Amino acid sequence: MKKTVLTYLLIILLSSILLTVSAIGFGAFEKKEVTSSAEIKFKYSTVIIDAGHGGEDGGTSSKSGLVEKDINLSLAFILKEKLEAQGVNVILTRDSDKLLYDRNTDFQGRKKKLDMAARLNIIQNTPGCIFISLHMNAFSDARYSGLQVWYSDNNPESQILANKIQKNIQERLQAENNRKTKSAGSSIYLLEQSYCPAVLVECGFLSNVAEAKLFESDEYKDTLCSHLCDSVIEFLKNS
Repeated sequence: MKKTVLTYLLIILLSSILLTVSAIGFGAFEKKEVTSSAEIKFKYSTVIIDAGHGGEDGGTSSKSGLVEKDINLSLAFILKEKLEAQGVNVILTRDSDKLLYDRNTDFQGRKKKLDMAARLNIIQNTPGCIFISLHMNAFSDARYSGLQVWYSDNNPESQILANKIQKNIQERLQAENNRKTKSAGSSIYLLEQSYCPAVLVECGFLSNVAEAKLFESDEYKDTLCSHLCDSVIEFLKNS
């Protein structure tokens, strides 16, 4: 009888030990998984999207009446939404049809200069950012078309981002686009003055009737921004 009781107690003790060890092991495994996923972070924490022009400065326009400043802003809103859906923090330099000069200062004859200074100030006061300026192109010869990206010389990752955008657009949207990315040098003020990864995207030619027509389509703008978003996410993951 005593032997039977001891055997029974021993079985209960061993079962308890096995259950405890199993629970600890499983809990440790769960903790490891949560920790590793929580540690995934982008090197750059914010994307600044700059809708070029605005207000009194309309930029270029198409024969049908499309105005660059309006297209730039609509693309900025679409791209912002797509990036935020991927967990990216986004800042717009402007979210309405206006230049960014201070109306309380003496701005006569200095609107564009003050506007550029305000946009640059956003970049300089946003640590850990990348900068993407959206524009439309135009040329006297209406046959030219295609997206093209310019990059800042101040940060080597600017060219990496530019190349990624240019390559993805060529492969996924504009098979006949043989344009190359270009160094902005001192010709583009915001890129010359920026030390974060910074690019300017000329999204298409409003002087080309067929390409300008594409930007009347919400579907085309959404598709373009999807490829821009993918390019930015790929850059952030690989930086």
